[in-house]
Amino acid sequence: MKGGIIAILLAAGKSSRMGINKLALPLGEATIGASALQKALNSNLDHILVVHRESDSLKWMGNEFFQPNVKNQWTAVICEEADLGQAHSLSCGLRFAIKMKPKGVMVLLADQPYLAEAIINDLISQYESQLPSDHPISFIASRLQEIPRPPILFSPKTFPEILKLKGDEGARQLFRNQSVLDGIFVDYENSQDFFDIDTKDDYQRVKGEVKS
Repeated sequence: MKGGIIAILLAAGKSSRMGINKLALPLGEATIGASALQKALNSNLDHILVVHRESDSLKWMGNEFFQPNVKNQWTAVICEEADLGQAHSLSCGLRFAIKMKPKGVMVLLADQPYLAEAIINDLISQYESQLPSDHPISFIASRLQEIPRPPILFSPKTFPEILKLKGDEGARQLFRNQSVLDGIFVDYENSQDFFDIDTKDDYQRVKGEVKS
């Protein structure tokens, strides 16, 4: 689809601190990665680009995500530059998204399985309310304890700056650039929404919470 809000779900990380592909680790009845993707699919996003490594078979998703009525809501995007850092994975997704002529692109993390779809929808709603303006905002970002965190929704005017990012620079780096500071931060209070699973200790913690 064209002209909507497209999400870039970053799923091409090395999982170096975990030692294995963390997205494939079970969490409840799904996996970490599948849980994050399902939240995105349940939201008001118009399409989701899953950016992944060429070596990733995407088996962590499960067969249900490949059923025709679900598969038409997302697209797999292989990033051959994933080893160079998150900025390159983001650029891979953004270059694909630009072809779809989006009115905005939201950055999501595949290792944030608890992010509430209500937050995604809230950011979309607030962003779209600004679109009729003569001076549209550059971004709308969620924030926890004064720190910007994904999801972040970027307007097309920020795309050239995003494509300049290198290495492990995340999208938050743009907030230091004076040219893209005309955005909105939305504060949230539930830290679990933004918890990303990076280490084995993180995983054991959330796995225990799911069991309890």
